[in-house]
Amino acid sequence: MSRKSVLIAVLVACAPMTAIAAQHGKWHSDEAHGYERYWTQNSKGDRFTIWCPPSHKPGDALISVNIHGSASPQSLVRIQLDRKLVKFKTDSKGFIRNNCAACVDNLTYFWHQLRSSKKFAVQLEDKRFAGFSLDGIQEAIPSSVCSSRMAGQSR
Repeated sequence: MSRKSVLIAVLVACAPMTAIAAQHGKWHSDEAHGYERYWTQNSKGDRFTIWCPPSHKPGDALISVNIHGSASPQSLVRIQLDRKLVKFKTDSKGFIRNNCAACVDNLTYFWHQLRSSKKFAVQLEDKRFAGFSLDGIQEAIPSSVCSSRMAGQSR
């Protein structure tokens, strides 16, 4: 297991340990070990989380999807935002990484669609499906991908 994978696993496991937290509608923003986290959870307990690194580089951003369990490794994640479909591929641990030029472009497109859409649904390759609210998304996440929204808040 790579050092970065271990760090990500620790961050996900320690997610409740946060320094700054805010809730905007159904969306939450907080910080865990220097990572800014934007997440929502539906009434069934399914969760969608975007992790922005301390560097604020979109290429280092990570997305985790939990629909009755984590997304399967090396699988396709389909995200429908209104009538637009965005596809991501998970890594060997089931996380969506954005560490290539095309990946950053896809994340940037997704981020802006997320902020402007009315409907948000996720389907995993194994057919698990969940809908999530976008109530509060514009207030929860910054307008640019992983730009520091929390940096201006007191720590």
